[in-house]
Parts: sequence; C-alpha cells; structure tokens
Amino acid sequence: MTQAARRRMRAFLRAAVLGALTALVVTSCSDGHLDVRSVPAAGWSSYGGNSANTNLTYAQPSADLTLSWSRSMGGPITAPITMNGGGDVIVNSRTARGCNMTVLDNRAGRKNFCQRLTDGFWGNAALVDQFSQPYIGEPGLFLALTGGGATRWRHQVPGTATSAKFAGPGRVLVTTTQGRVMILDSQNGDLAMPELNLWRTTAEDPSAGLNECVTGGPGCAISAPPAVDWGHERIILNFFPQGAETAQLKALTYGFDGEHRALTEQWTADLPQGVVGPPVVSSDGATVYAFARDHKLYALDAATGKTRWSHDVGDAGFATMSVSPDGVIIPAGKLGAPLTILKDEGDKVAEIARRDDLQTAGLSTMTTSGTAWTVVRSGTDQHLELLEIDTASGTTKRTLPMPDAKGFVTGIAVSPSGQIGVATYAGTVYYYAAKR
Repeated sequence: MTQAARRRMRAFLRAAVLGALTALVVTSCSDGHLDVRSVPAAGWSSYGGNSANTNLTYAQPSADLTLSWSRSMGGPITAPITMNGGGDVIVNSRTARGCNMTVLDNRAGRKNFCQRLTDGFWGNAALVDQFSQPYIGEPGLFLALTGGGATRWRHQVPGTATSAKFAGPGRVLVTTTQGRVMILDSQNGDLAMPELNLWRTTAEDPSAGLNECVTGGPGCAISAPPAVDWGHERIILNFFPQGAETAQLKALTYGFDGEHRALTEQWTADLPQGVVGPPVVSSDGATVYAFARDHKLYALDAATGKTRWSHDVGDAGFATMSVSPDGVIIPAGKLGAPLTILKDEGDKVAEIARRDDLQTAGLSTMTTSGTAWTVVRSGTDQHLELLEIDTASGTTKRTLPMPDAKGFVTGIAVSPSGQIGVATYAGTVYYYAAKR
C-alpha cells in the first residue's frame, strides 16, 4: 500500500469512528428504536464551534497539513464559517448580488449549493446537524434547510435571529435581535415549549436595530450568539434590557417547570460599563466567561452569576475567546495585539505566556492536544499567516501560508478529521488538509 493510500485509509477510519460515536450518542438514551433527532454535526457545527462558544476542537489536525484550496466569495465574510461532519464549509458573505450563503465541498472548494438570503443576516453563522442540514436566520424568519439547500421549514420571528445553537437532541435555540427566545423542534419548526419575550415591545420592521447589533447598542436586545450548557439546561445571553444604559449577562433555564418544560429566568449580572461580545461556558458548566467594556475579562459562577475574578486584557478587541477543558484561555485582542495565553485557577487567573512579537488578526482555535491555531500579521506588507502554537509555552510549532491574505480573519474551523478552514473578512476561504 502506498503512503497516499495509507493516509486515505486513516482518514476513512477516523470518519468511521466519529460516525460510530455520533450514532452511539444519539441512540444511548433511546428506548431501543433508532433516535434520529438532530444533534450538532461532528466537528465545527456552530458559531464558536459548539453550543458553549468555546472555540475548541477535539480533532487532531494532521502533521502534514498543506493548503488544499482557496476560494473568493465575492464579498466580505462577516460571520465565522462552520462545517458539516464531512468537512464541507458553510460560509456567509455580504455580496451585492447572487448567492450570499454557500456550502463549499471540502475536496476542491466547489459549490455544493448556494442561496440568496435577505440582506441583514450577514452576522449569522449557520448551525448544522449530523445530517448536514443547515439552520439559519434572516430578518423576520428562521429557516431550516436540507443538505441540498431546499427549505424544510420556516418560523416567523420578531427581529433577526442570532447564530443558533442546539439545546439538546431535536431542540434548536433561537434568540433574536428584538429580545425573543425560542426553542424549536428541529424536525418541523414548532415551538418545543412556550417562547419568552424579553422586550415589552418589538418593531414591525424585523431589521430594526441591526446596525446597533454590530456595536452592541441599546437598539439590539441580543447582539451576540448565546452560550448553552446542555448538562445544566442553562442558556447565557448578552442582553440589553429596554431603557437600560448597558447590556448585562442573563441566565435562563429550560428544564421542567412542573410537568412541562419552560424558559425561566435564573439570574442577571451587571459588569462594569456593560457586557460586550458572546458569553462562553466552561466544559463542566461551572463558569461563565465574558468581556466587559472596561476592557476586562470576567469569570462568573454559572449557577449564581457572582464574579470569581477579572483580568485586564487592555482592550476587549473582538470580545471573543477560546477556552479549553482545563481552563486555558486565549482572548481575541484587538487587531495587532500580542498573543496572550491565560489559565483559570479558580479564584484568580494566571498568565502562561505572552508573545509580544506576534500581531494577532482574529480569534484562535484551541485543540485538546495542547495547541492553538491563530492567524497573525507578518512582514512589512502585513500579510496573514496561520500558526500552530504550543499553549503551554507559547512557542510556534509550525507556520502555514495564506497566499495574498491581508486584513483579519472571521474564524478558524476544524473538521472531524482535522482539516482546517480559515475565512478572511476580505472574502476568501482557505482550506488546509493532509497531503495527498
């Protein structure tokens, strides 16, 4: 058997094992019949990579990754890319005409299908289930599509949905820019429990307030994707109450209230000068992480909302982060900020490493093998490069080129078998795979 054939066989075996594990998860709680309720796709299924927004992958990228293909989308890519279980890329771009939501085949970057969604959806990352079916919102509607791009169902919503999350098998969480919280049945789009309206009044125009969502202003009730903890059936929101001066963190539960499930408010937490960006929940569900406008990162007790510690990051930057199961945190600073690696030690945070020689250009993605993938600006022309970093020491393990890429990236996604997709705001997707 040739070396290339051996690599293909290893990739096949990895995919087979992941498929078997997914089947085990979705059938383990059934009554002996096959459970076909939708669950997150293996790999990078949603904004933040998972329901908790941790930007973490359990996949192990190959030691011989190389640039497989790149593709221009014809307009800025303003939301992170996601992937289905096979490594195909779902990308949303702000184009003047033609398609603005596209699924690219992992083998060569060709279109599997594309759609033209209503202007204003651009900040959304698609949610994708184990059947490669995307879920995404546009002003006034939330849509579920088939793996081939046909519409399965529509659900009317006030405002525009943020990036959706799964809240359990067969349950899709939808939050909107005008304060509506809904958990829908993934099969038919019906409400799985009564919805919760966090704003007293809503505008007739579903695109009202969208401009303020970019900055997290008072005209946008929920400006960032929620974080979901399945184990505790808890949702964490960046929420701007009507009439308030700043946004706050709000925790909801969706467990049983008597004989039926209900969305129930659990706690709220006000951070100095207000919350900015999406919240993150730790893998054990015990801690919520969020940035505030005082340029500090906060860790809160997930059960009570009480602050455990805060850390000055200098500038909230992209107001997002990567968090590993053992408490390693990489904040996404402002453009050109040094790479900083932190460690949550319970009642305080420690700095593990700081790379002042690196100029970061977006959010990092961590792996469970102790590395992180991050994009930096380099050279006099400030071109972009993809780096693998050792999170224990901060040292660079390898550098991969991003030909002609400049500006910054809107996300790094990793497939179940270790391929890496990177999208630049300028509008190009770069895809890295093992050498063939």
